[in-house]
Parts: sequence; structure tokens; C-alpha cells
Amino acid sequence: LVSFTVEDNGNGIEKAQIPYLFDRFYRGERDRTNEHRSTGLGLAIVKSIVDAHDGSLSVESAPGKGSTFTVSLPCTS
Repeated sequence: LVSFTVEDNGNGIEKAQIPYLFDRFYRGERDRTNEHRSTGLGLAIVKSIVDAHDGSLSVESAPGKGSTFTVSLPCTS
């Protein structure tokens, strides 16, 4: 198993939004009003790639404390 983590110290994500983060076109409440609008596809694409390789993707976050995303992929030889 190979894992890597990406952390930020941004605004964080509310617990109620976490189950929807990897849905296509999902944008959090702040993103819908922000002038830097996203399409809501980035994390959905990451999830598809990870799933295609039989891996897992998780997130830990709290408002005001940033987010940590962890990708784990099986290691083949």
C-alpha cells in the first residue's frame, strides 16, 4: 500500500459537507458565492482515478483549521 497526504491551512470544510465533496459538480456554500468559482469537478476526478486503481480517498477537516486529504493505492510488483 502506498499513501500520500495533501494538507492545507485554508478555511476548512464543515462536517455536513464532507459526504458530498467527491460528488460531481458539488460546490460548498462558500464556493457558490466566491468570485473564484469552481466547476466542482476536481475532487470527483481524483475520486474516479483512485477508484479505478482500487484505492481509497479520505478527508479530515474542520472549519477554520484546514483540510487533510489522504490517497492510498495498492502497491503491485
